[in-house]
Amino acid sequence: MAFGFMLCGCKEKSDAIKPKAELPEQEILIEKPVSPVLIEMGKFADLVISDSITANELFLFKEIDDNGVVETVDENEAINLYKKMMKRDAVKSYVIFEIENTDTAILVVQGLGFGGPIWARVLVDTKTLEIKKIAFEHKAESDGYGAAMTQTSFENQFVGTKIDLEKNTFTLQKNIEKRIDDGAFIDGISGATMTSQGAIEMVNEGLKKYKGYLNP
Repeated sequence: MAFGFMLCGCKEKSDAIKPKAELPEQEILIEKPVSPVLIEMGKFADLVISDSITANELFLFKEIDDNGVVETVDENEAINLYKKMMKRDAVKSYVIFEIENTDTAILVVQGLGFGGPIWARVLVDTKTLEIKKIAFEHKAESDGYGAAMTQTSFENQFVGTKIDLEKNTFTLQKNIEKRIDDGAFIDGISGATMTSQGAIEMVNEGLKKYKGYLNP
């Protein structure tokens, strides 16, 4: 009997020190600082981005190469590609900030103005191909002249137009009496013909690069 109790006691002691089975680890979402680029994109699209987790829930990051192949990329790749396009660096693919659960996306075009690199963010309805919003930026256009490309009065001329992926969507209005079927007419910036022409060519040619995405 005593031997039996000893065995029982040893077993209970063994069970007591037996390590408990580990519970499966829960996925922990780590918040990191939000990139200024994503804050900029969110503001442009009227989205509220409070943290990095929200940013990744709102955007799907993609790129399209010169062959029209569209691929999903991660946040860092998208941001780096955007920064290259801001500097007018040579790129072989173009960034897409697709807004989740909508038919809209932010496309980026790059060009050359009178003073240096220019670029624009274009909010596009991917179903109708309508330009919903556009924001021009520049590095060194002259104040009072080329820098006026960032003014709402110039930008609004592009809004509401349907993108033509086969020919020019826009043309610079040089002579109001001369009308030709070569895209929607844009009144240039006073005293900045070169910047005006550069901005229009940038939008025309830049958006054609997204043909494989907009018209798969």
